[in-house]
Amino acid sequence: MITRPLLLLAFTAVTLECAAQSHVSAGAERVEILNADVWEYDEVLAPGAQRLKGNVRFKHADAVMHCDSAYLYNDQRVEAFSRVGIDQGDTLHVDADRLRYTGHDRLAHLEGNVHLRDRDMELSTPTLDYDMRARRAVYVDGGHLVSHSDGNTLTSGTGVYLTDQRRFIFGRNVRLEHPERTIVTDTMHYVTSTGIAEFFGPTEIQQTTTTIRTTRGTYDTRNERARFSKRSSVLSKGRLLEGDSLHYDKRQGTGLAWGHVAVIDTAGDLVARGDVGRYNDIEDRSMITGHAELVMLLGSDSLFLHGDTLFTAPDSAGTGKRIQAHQHVRFFKSDLQGACDTLIYSDTDSLIRMYKAPVLWNGTDQITGDHIRIQLRDGKAYRLFVLNNAFLMSQADSTHFDQVTGTTMTGFFADNVLRRIIAEGNSRTVYFAREKKDGKEGIIGVNRADCSRIEVTIVEGRISTVSFLERPDAVLYPLDKAPPEELHMQGANWRGDERPADRSGIFTP
Repeated sequence: MITRPLLLLAFTAVTLECAAQSHVSAGAERVEILNADVWEYDEVLAPGAQRLKGNVRFKHADAVMHCDSAYLYNDQRVEAFSRVGIDQGDTLHVDADRLRYTGHDRLAHLEGNVHLRDRDMELSTPTLDYDMRARRAVYVDGGHLVSHSDGNTLTSGTGVYLTDQRRFIFGRNVRLEHPERTIVTDTMHYVTSTGIAEFFGPTEIQQTTTTIRTTRGTYDTRNERARFSKRSSVLSKGRLLEGDSLHYDKRQGTGLAWGHVAVIDTAGDLVARGDVGRYNDIEDRSMITGHAELVMLLGSDSLFLHGDTLFTAPDSAGTGKRIQAHQHVRFFKSDLQGACDTLIYSDTDSLIRMYKAPVLWNGTDQITGDHIRIQLRDGKAYRLFVLNNAFLMSQADSTHFDQVTGTTMTGFFADNVLRRIIAEGNSRTVYFAREKKDGKEGIIGVNRADCSRIEVTIVEGRISTVSFLERPDAVLYPLDKAPPEELHMQGANWRGDERPADRSGIFTP
């Protein structure tokens, strides 16, 4: 074995260094020895290698390596030990306990307490493979990343760092933590220069008052903006927004979703669906358009409502929700159906308000007026109020209709079924008298009456009795003798073709 202190034998050292460089050269690149306190040759311990000790420094292309001791082989391989470091460019630095470096391929394998630093980012991992030519670092035994400027801490089972792009590709049990959020996913790209995360698998983002779930998209951790392109959801303040594509801005409190959109009120048994949805969690407002549908649980039944546009917002008192449906409004419930141009529901007073040509059906009865209100109690229809031009029609048979009209009507429900109506103010009625003969019921006459107040009872969805409460003026005609103009009162308009027969019927124009 030959040992020579370099400071004492400078000329010999220079000669040996030049010889070593000629042995390790490969094309235009070579590993250069910049410094070593001791330089040894030991053919027994390391055949074909030079052993360097003390303040060892190498240079290869644009990278500088240092360590306490190393073996330098003729084929440009380097094995370095203790306090190993690599510097590449102005910002990237790697520390480790051990290094195996192949100069021909410029591949470095680092082991033991590996720390990679690039600008304000630091990565810790047990082992790391670093391609200096491609500037690509890979770990497979778990890693811990800290981004100091963003305050993000990230762990994952595997990772790839593309240093030129400052992009990480994380896989397996990925978890990003920040004082204001936690992100858990399976596959994620993260750009340290922008703080933007990209997701390629099931992902959950947990914030102070918001939970976001997605399978594909991006999240700007600095500006708190999300852009998702696969089925995603945002849960905030008891309101869930879902869509096939979704944008969310936490600072503005706004969400926008497209494709099979759903806005679900987790506390109020309300679900709104459509093609496009908007939500503002600061103002607690949402809007649904495009095949829009609202599903509202009423008791043990559900009401299905459609309008070209659906809105939900706090009511004027700020103590409950207000739902508005606009244009081509229709709703279906098993025992109650309706249509109008504008419908408003407030859960504070449990009142449904219908405007602009409203119509309501219950059994065989149709009710119209300028304005209709339905009072709910315990999720069931309780009272009905029809204001101005109130009109009740009920099919007596395929061609005849019982009719009651008045300035106003008040209806009384029992178990969601309309049982009684009182018409007031210039009330008039056309009521067909029936009689059973030979087991068959038929119309025998028509009762035409005017009265300031009329009471109608309804049994099994049909008018059962008509009572005149104040000063009636009535005429009973045999059916074949009744004047045709007495069979249809002014304003009679049967709108059965608008009535939804089932849930899907609310979308029929």
